[in-house]
Amino acid sequence: MKQEPENGWGTRWLAFVGLVGLVVVALVTIADVLLRWLFSMPVDGVSEISRLVVAVSIASFFPMALSDRHHISIEFLGAALGPRARLWLDTLAHLVTALFFLVLGWQFILYTLEISESGETTWLLGWNVTPWWAVTTVFMLICIPIQALIFWHQIRAALCGDVPPPPSDKFTDAEY
Repeated sequence: MKQEPENGWGTRWLAFVGLVGLVVVALVTIADVLLRWLFSMPVDGVSEISRLVVAVSIASFFPMALSDRHHISIEFLGAALGPRARLWLDTLAHLVTALFFLVLGWQFILYTLEISESGETTWLLGWNVTPWWAVTTVFMLICIPIQALIFWHQIRAALCGDVPPPPSDKFTDAEY
């Protein structure tokens, strides 16, 4: 059985918000296509709204993906070098991931400040895009402490020699 992450409820809530956003975009897109096809009356600004909602929605999934450790990992080197080496390789991977999200978060801050200063709006509806990108940035920044905590736990495990069992090559319903 898969162990529930410590911060699972908050990250799952964020992912749920993102899922709702994607469902709304899908429904509005279907309505737009049907109205365009049946009555030649498209919904104005669907593509503008979709771009903003999709940016927020995608960013909302990153915290859960990190906290649940849903990521791609290549394990052949760790398996070849043994369990202790695998621990240290995983530690390095978690450090690189933490640094990546630190740089990514910084770049999102810079981009959000840039569009805020320029007063960027959507072309057709004239909506200010800054609040949408600010929420997206916050979601990306939430990833930094999550990944830092994961790195901290991983380095403690590596220093203590707490070797977990090797990952299974088989995907089972009991694990997911």
